[in-house]
Amino acid sequence: MILAYETRGELTENRHDGCVAVVGPEGIRYGAGEWGENYFFRSSSKPIQALPVLLIGLDKAYGLTEEECAVMAGSNAGEPYCSAVVESLMEKTGVREEDLVMGPRYPSHEPTKFALIARGEAPRKLWHGCTPKHVGAILVQRALTGSGRGYHLPDSAAQRLVRHTVSLFTDTPYEKIRLGTDGCGVPVFGVPGDKIALSFLRLARPERIPEPYFAAAARRMTDLMHRYPHLIRGRNYLCTRMNEDPGVVAKGGASGVYAFGLKKAGLGVMLKLYDGTEAAWQAVIARILRQIAPRDCPDLLRDLETMELTGTVCRDIRCTNGEKIGELRADFVLEKM
Repeated sequence: MILAYETRGELTENRHDGCVAVVGPEGIRYGAGEWGENYFFRSSSKPIQALPVLLIGLDKAYGLTEEECAVMAGSNAGEPYCSAVVESLMEKTGVREEDLVMGPRYPSHEPTKFALIARGEAPRKLWHGCTPKHVGAILVQRALTGSGRGYHLPDSAAQRLVRHTVSLFTDTPYEKIRLGTDGCGVPVFGVPGDKIALSFLRLARPERIPEPYFAAAARRMTDLMHRYPHLIRGRNYLCTRMNEDPGVVAKGGASGVYAFGLKKAGLGVMLKLYDGTEAAWQAVIARILRQIAPRDCPDLLRDLETMELTGTVCRDIRCTNGEKIGELRADFVLEKM
């Protein structure tokens, strides 16, 4: 199903095909496209993947601050304040850059990236958007086996616990979860689209998580995401604005996946854009909210429909001199189930 169109001058230049699943406690409520197919969470699973750190009590064992816990649920854009929190997390836990399996890179936040290049600094693993997630997995692997080695392997103790957590949050049998390798070298988990939506309903409403210890960890993590939303991505990003709203818990991932939960409405939402774009997220989410819960988060909805955020398009497409040259429109209608 086409979720968004981009126009330029007299032509419709791009069409963004995808799917949407909206679930409530009783199951699917609204849908568009092939939401029942299997999709990888990609980085939208990070708030769930970070839970074993809290579940085992490793935050207390290492004396981690709230910020150092919150950043493990995010995709660090590499701005200096985010990197300072990540560096502190690594120093406290004794995790070194050489312990991480991903390759080094520059921050995805372009002003910071260009400033580092201008100073002649080489890429570092510290600036990778997935570094906090890897640190968390190393800590879990270390706690369960005595060593952080092999933390990234699908059959490692850390990844088995993460997969169990995904199973619990999605009502998907452990052995039915589809596996792949994420861009940073750790496993990525695939379940039907409505089950991704279910996991964010449970993050938004932890009382619906069947295991009380996991529910307590989820409640604490979502509270931290609201308290430190800028650590989930960075200043002026979509994930930051979404989690600034106390009634919403949200996280995006690579290849066009985005998921969020609405506390007041008791709904979980997953969307996937098949061309992998992130630019259309903002407009598509605004269109979803306008249809399913327009009164639940009016300030957020207003901002999604009017604010220019980093990496996404609200409506107007502009050239580099600021002139409007086209529009991104999301005008699909969700089917009520």
